[in-house]
Amino acid sequence: MIQVTCSQCGLRIMVPPAVQGRESTCFACGGPVSVPVTTGQAVHPSAIDFEPGTRIAGRYIIDTKIGKGGMGVVYRAHDTLIDEELALKFMHPRALKTQRGQELFIKEAQVARRLRHDNIVSVHDVSTTPEGVLYLSMELLKGTSLRAYLKKHRQRRKLVDVRLAIDITLQILRGLEYAHKMVVHRDLKPENVMLLPGERAKVLDFGLAIAIEEQQVERKPGDPKPKRVIGTAVYASPEQHQHQVIDLRSDLYSVGLVLREMLTLRTPVDEPVTIMEVRQDVAPSVIEVLDRATMRDKERRWQSAREFRKALEDAYEASYSHFDSTSVTTDEGKEVNTENMVYMPGGHFIMGSNDVREEAPEFEAFVEPFYIDKYPVTVEEYKAFLSDTGHTETKYWRDPEFDGPRQPVAGVTLDDALAYAAWAGKQLPTERQWEFAARGRENRRHPWGAIEPDTTRCNFADYLGMPSIVTMHETGATPDGVFDMAGNVYEWTLSAYVPYNPKVGGDVTTSKEPRRVVRGGSWHSQAKELRTTARKGLFRESQLTTVGIRCVLPSPEFQTPTQE
Repeated sequence: MIQVTCSQCGLRIMVPPAVQGRESTCFACGGPVSVPVTTGQAVHPSAIDFEPGTRIAGRYIIDTKIGKGGMGVVYRAHDTLIDEELALKFMHPRALKTQRGQELFIKEAQVARRLRHDNIVSVHDVSTTPEGVLYLSMELLKGTSLRAYLKKHRQRRKLVDVRLAIDITLQILRGLEYAHKMVVHRDLKPENVMLLPGERAKVLDFGLAIAIEEQQVERKPGDPKPKRVIGTAVYASPEQHQHQVIDLRSDLYSVGLVLREMLTLRTPVDEPVTIMEVRQDVAPSVIEVLDRATMRDKERRWQSAREFRKALEDAYEASYSHFDSTSVTTDEGKEVNTENMVYMPGGHFIMGSNDVREEAPEFEAFVEPFYIDKYPVTVEEYKAFLSDTGHTETKYWRDPEFDGPRQPVAGVTLDDALAYAAWAGKQLPTERQWEFAARGRENRRHPWGAIEPDTTRCNFADYLGMPSIVTMHETGATPDGVFDMAGNVYEWTLSAYVPYNPKVGGDVTTSKEPRRVVRGGSWHSQAKELRTTARKGLFRESQLTTVGIRCVLPSPEFQTPTQE
């Protein structure tokens, strides 16, 4: 008799050999089941080699092979049932030889199916082919593995930016903080972390993980020790190497090794070096947190992913925060007050949108760190500029609807905006800077998030009929605390109103196109103009009651060191 296990409900039944290779439905839950072929011979490795167009389980159509490793092969495929692209991971026949191993894999996959988190790859289903090959259907990830990313940095001899290394680690820990309620990963390594556009990270391959409750059972005296470490040996914790009882602290040890590798570009098998021997830009507080994560004694490590994450966040904030900075010295030697500006750490983010022709294409952009005005430039601030320089008043300067000291100045031309920025020792933003501040790496639809605009969040659709004071809509601020990036007044940028060119970074500031982009919408705009991707082109001499100014200031340049 052949044992068959339902991948959905776990029901196990025995069937006669005469039905091997057939597909049917589970008696308990109605889900699909396949009876594996058990000819007494091992399944040939070619059983996981598929040509494009091959149909699996009558549902999935193979497209292309996108990955291969010791555990199996991953294909891009189309799910005809729900009309979506996904990934199919077929386990190598040599990886799961025994009935017990296959049962354990199915049980672990059932746990993985319940994991739904922004930093964990989603597993949809687990099944077998008629030949008995186990496979997973998974979320299709469009990105690169952390392993490939680190390899590229090693080839260029360029160290990973501290901010990015910390951010990736924090995302891994957030995923583990959620997953550890049900399961321990046991095989964390750079290959099992995917980096997606916008600097998002996802942990994958919980296929080797074992539910926490199963790990509480210790071996009986006299039981032989296992011969193999479950997981990749070089990233395994000391207790994994010693075949002791494993818990979530083993994962934290592995995360520590991954963070150390990101900061040094040395793998655990390379000659040991201290972080300070490789680079000088990692704060001692961060190194202290990392050292505790990689203690050999698990009782001395961080005791939970949350504890590790919080300590790392606090260490980074304390050592790298720019919030206490009150001034910046520009390249021209001018000291500029940053008290009413918000620091933007920069990095990679998603820019543009394929849904609107003028906002296309959607692509991954990069921006250097910078400061941005917390509010649009006010009438009061612009008045000081006029008094100091004798610059010409705006067209609506004396209009009582637009002269409130805390209203944003309106009616400025591009040249007015440039003159003000130069006087203040600042710059007008590029579209990249503006969209990063409004959209963030979280890919927000509106500056405050996904909720549609209303008059508690922004001044739009003529509900006041004029600009509001800049502090009025606190609930519409970005998570970083930047106000009025949707509604009130459009804001001039340096970028030309031309299609994005991802090859040169996206937006273009030097172009024969006479129009320049304004961003953010205004008190007169409809809701569709308040999206963080919306853009509009104006001629530089335009003087509109709906257009104002917001300035930026590049952060003092800091170069990530190269590897010695």
